Amino acid sequence: MPVRVFTVAEANRLVPSLNETMQRLRDLQTDAREKYEEMRRIRQVGYRTDGNLIMLADYQRAKRDFDDLVAEANRRLGEVHEMGCRVTDVELGLVDFPARVDSHDVYLCWQMGEAEVAYYHGLREGYGGRRPLPPADAPPAVKP
Repeated sequence: MPVRVFTVAEANRLVPSLNETMQRLRDLQTDAREKYEEMRRIRQVGYRTDGNLIMLADYQRAKRDFDDLVAEANRRLGEVHEMGCRVTDVELGLVDFPARVDSHDVYLCWQMGEAEVAYYHGLREGYGGRRPLPPADAPPAVKP
């Protein structure tokens, strides 16, 4: 599948819906961690002599809830991916958009809560390497 290349304006049009999606993904991640911990605690209660969990019904309910949370998170991640973006960190709310800056392939980098896409980084760099986008009217950077 060809990679979509975003302009800053195209990426910015997605920011409102991405903000909602990333908040929901963060909530799903928190809820899934809590359900996983609940499942762990239920297993610690122990097993009957027949090998079944003492709290089997509670475990099955927690497992169903956990599976539903993970399925919704995967669906939402898939929706973001279908837009042409990539989620790089749910907890931080980071989304990258393939783009070109000064004739170089880069990722526009947006973090949940930011009003607009204002940063980018190289393809091999991550969040730590992000830098501000050059002004729209600036001439292309010249590499020595």
